[in-house]
Amino acid sequence: MKRLVITLMLIAVLLGLGGPAEAVKPANEKPFIIITTSPEKLNLGNAPLYGMLDKPAALTVKVESNCAYGSIMMSASPLKHSSGYSIASKRIFVQTYTTNGYVAVDRPVTISKPQEGSNDVVVDIKVDADTREPAGKYSGSFTFTVIPRV
Repeated sequence: MKRLVITLMLIAVLLGLGGPAEAVKPANEKPFIIITTSPEKLNLGNAPLYGMLDKPAALTVKVESNCAYGSIMMSASPLKHSSGYSIASKRIFVQTYTTNGYVAVDRPVTISKPQEGSNDVVVDIKVDADTREPAGKYSGSFTFTVIPRV
């Protein structure tokens, strides 16, 4: 009995020296980051005869995470028409709270600051239309890259 009391006192002292309790992830829970977009397919609308689309399309990038992460980068493929024509990614522009106005996505663009946990990033997208491209549907893709936090 004496040994049990001493053991319990030792445990109480060790826990007391550890400071306030902090939330700890279970050992079997691995860090994760999941990115989804809403809507899944984005309709950029109809282009005027020339110039920038009047109304930007909004894409919401949803980030779910149980850990800290760095910036999120966005890039785009060219928009391809079924006839073979394409609109280069240097003519696709995005704007978020981290950009200073609209920025071409021919190179990766930072669309968010380092974060922790879950958040949403709204991306406004415009395309510079040209009379050389035929009317019709164009398709392409956006790539989102999470930069590790150091």
